Amino acid sequence: MVSLKDRFGAYINSHHRCPTGFVGMLVADKMVRQHQPEHTWAVSELALQPADEVLEIGFGAGRAVELMVEQVTQGHIYGIDLSPTMVRSASRRNALAVREGRVILQHGDVSTLPFADQQFDKILSIHSIYFWSDIPQIIQGLFRILKPGGKLFLVLATTWINADGEKIVDPLQATLEEQIIPGMLRQGFTAAYLAQGPDNRQFNNVAVVGEK
Repeated sequence: MVSLKDRFGAYINSHHRCPTGFVGMLVADKMVRQHQPEHTWAVSELALQPADEVLEIGFGAGRAVELMVEQVTQGHIYGIDLSPTMVRSASRRNALAVREGRVILQHGDVSTLPFADQQFDKILSIHSIYFWSDIPQIIQGLFRILKPGGKLFLVLATTWINADGEKIVDPLQATLEEQIIPGMLRQGFTAAYLAQGPDNRQFNNVAVVGEK
């Protein structure tokens, strides 16, 4: 029999893909705190320039957007998220930049990108790739909207560190190395590789990096 604790845990976890309502807001605020090292690392690795045009996929409560606003002072930061609740949350967090037109956040699905060819200098996603229905197809769409010379940076965790300090690698790691990265190079990225990121809680983070 499934315990009440397990039922509640499953209910909370269901909000990670598309946080909804009051519980979704609580989950999103928790993720802001938990994922602070990934936010800081990813934004620093983008090497943002003042006039960059940037897109974040699955921006959640908008913490990475908040960090990027400090550096992108002349360009724009766009965001697309599956959750209307997160659009409201991130818009409140970045209210001034939204009013100034420097941040444009919208509800939408990464599988249908409403953006022009070669629109963005940088594209970022943090812990949303797990929920993508077709990773190669979606990366192809991101390639379309990325400018020549632009950078794609997709953060995810592929390794779990247990109580004994042993690293347990998810099969997703092999998929990235053997299928996704080679596919990106065939697609036209001038460079595609995995970057090692920070350990956080019991996970090791990496990023799929594509340079066009």
